[in-house]
Amino acid sequence: MIDDLQGLFLLQSIPGIGNQRIRQLISHFGSVEKVISATRSSLMAVDGVDKKLADRILREKEPEFAKRQLKMLEAYKASILTFWDHAYPAGLKQIFDPPVILFQKGRLMAEDAVSIAIVGTRHPSSYGVQVTEKLTRELSNIGFTIISGLARGIDTIAHRTALKADGRTVAVLGSGLDLIYPAENKRLVSEIEESGAILTEYPFGTKPDASNFPKRNRIISGLTLGTLVVEAGSKSGALITANFAAEQGREVFAVPGAITSGRSVGTNRLIKDGAKLVQGVDDILQELDVKLRSLRKMETTKTGARVPKNLSSEEQRVWEILTDEPQHIDLLSQKLGSSSSQVLSLLLTLELKNVVKQLPGTYFVRQL
Repeated sequence: MIDDLQGLFLLQSIPGIGNQRIRQLISHFGSVEKVISATRSSLMAVDGVDKKLADRILREKEPEFAKRQLKMLEAYKASILTFWDHAYPAGLKQIFDPPVILFQKGRLMAEDAVSIAIVGTRHPSSYGVQVTEKLTRELSNIGFTIISGLARGIDTIAHRTALKADGRTVAVLGSGLDLIYPAENKRLVSEIEESGAILTEYPFGTKPDASNFPKRNRIISGLTLGTLVVEAGSKSGALITANFAAEQGREVFAVPGAITSGRSVGTNRLIKDGAKLVQGVDDILQELDVKLRSLRKMETTKTGARVPKNLSSEEQRVWEILTDEPQHIDLLSQKLGSSSSQVLSLLLTLELKNVVKQLPGTYFVRQL
């Protein structure tokens, strides 16, 4: 009997068999094992499978490829997510051509559904660096998982800043897990494993060829609620990610830049074509409000109060003092021993997270 994972690797090894065809075959036969053991005539009964393709499926499977992938999984202490696994990201399932197999180091979590891609040029200006750090830090602090592609420049800055903010980040590779690119980010990969995940659809042994990265970008955008482009030239790969996001029905955000800067040609064009102009994190939160409301998960405490996830320690302190009875900002400041301006700032952040409601006269209540 062939193990399902081994069978998927066997199907993946057949030349010209892609994600859609593998899903179609498994859907038709009901299991990987039945696809592997199918006859020529039964294969040809599948829509779009002619004699030539049926013969390839029968004769061109590579057992050594499957064995090598299983061996490398163990050697690299990696895991696999398949399209049919419960933990496979729901948003990614909805895109065109979702990967049948995701190779993973670290671990995806349910909270990663609240995520945003941050991408841009490999050669950012000081302005690009500053904006990326600011927006990444603020998004991490309010519970967003930061998704990017581990490339030099904006991608790397976004990953590192998320880690510094004690947030979660996910890197999507254009190569196998054994061939990290760029090589100088190997240490960063190890750090990401501790607070997020490294993902790729490419099997072990796949080199970081240029043709892999545009295809990889559909996964970056597909994992997220939206894609933020910080700086991008006219032919930047970040624009490919933004285009995928738009095609997938996800939000596209762009930071405006100087019209004299080549690094801003792509971002300014995105804004001209309808991307949301981002001057601060509030622009992103307002655009994603409906999606965030539907994704927000609450947990029940022993007292029966529901505690929102992804709150900072300061935000949780404020939330715990609030009740369903209106309290004035001055009273809350007194209870917390902080200035009104500090508490108001936290309350407004909580309001954007839809867990606090402001009433007339600067009174606040929990929004359960």
